[in-house]
Amino acid sequence: MKVLSNIGCFLIGWDKKILNECGEASYRQYRKLLSAICIMMVLWGTIGFCFADRYINIESYVLKTCVSVAFMFIVLCVERVIILTVGKARLMSVMRVLLALCMAVLGSCIFDQIIFRNDIQQAIQEHREDLIEETIKKRLTIYDSDIQRITQEMDSLSKDVIVLNEELQRHPVIRGTNVSTQEQIVGVDEKGKPQKVKTQTVNTVTLANPLAEQLKANNDQILIYSTQLEQLRQDKKVVADKVREEMNQRAAGFIEELEATLKVVSQSKVSLAFYIILFCFLTFLELFVLTIKMGENKCDYELIVENQLYLKKSLVEQTAQSVLVKK
Repeated sequence: MKVLSNIGCFLIGWDKKILNECGEASYRQYRKLLSAICIMMVLWGTIGFCFADRYINIESYVLKTCVSVAFMFIVLCVERVIILTVGKARLMSVMRVLLALCMAVLGSCIFDQIIFRNDIQQAIQEHREDLIEETIKKRLTIYDSDIQRITQEMDSLSKDVIVLNEELQRHPVIRGTNVSTQEQIVGVDEKGKPQKVKTQTVNTVTLANPLAEQLKANNDQILIYSTQLEQLRQDKKVVADKVREEMNQRAAGFIEELEATLKVVSQSKVSLAFYIILFCFLTFLELFVLTIKMGENKCDYELIVENQLYLKKSLVEQTAQSVLVKK
């Protein structure tokens, strides 16, 4: 019992030596505070475990337990701020009430997503069906735009191919002329120097029409466009199945489940009433420690602590005054 008592004093932050000097009223206050803080730690430990399991996707039970312990430690620190406050702290009480409301909302959301799991999954499926239809329409629009663009490019190239074929049929080859100039010695002059005469040679050559290369390039590009067009048409046929498969493989996130929870709660009076009851229940649990601490009657433990504070304050003031008198 002594070990448990020491653990209890450690949890709520009370001094065991002071508690031993107090009466039954302080022990009852001690038990009430310890019970309230244990309830909060168990509650938020459960919420932390569920949160780690569903939304952080932690598979290890050890890590889930660590997250649960972290939640419990945070709640313990928050409650000890209230318990260890000496005297009245109205601003702190207001902040604790607001914090209790926020914590109740978070806790009720997580619990509701567990309790209404089947209804939430159905709501998520309905929402995803609408999202699938919208995504399919968007992707089909993109496919149609690409198909139309490639078709226009193919039509333009096909017209160019027809023109090039007609031109090649009329002029399959191109005749060209090469002119070369040469000097020939026809004799010598009076001084004995050679006399030269320039002669030109004209050769006619036949060349392949360069439009044939352009025609080949256009036909290759049309073939590429045809392959792309066929691939787009094949992808368009299975776009619905691909989108549905992608959506079904995607894990539900916290925001998606939260939106589905709000939809489920808002559509049914029974679920809305249950949510309100759960929210109020968690809120009242959050305010347990605050209501116990802020009660009208103080136990002798709190009176001793306040008296010690008053004595220390008076001692400091007297010491300060004596120092000023000596100066």
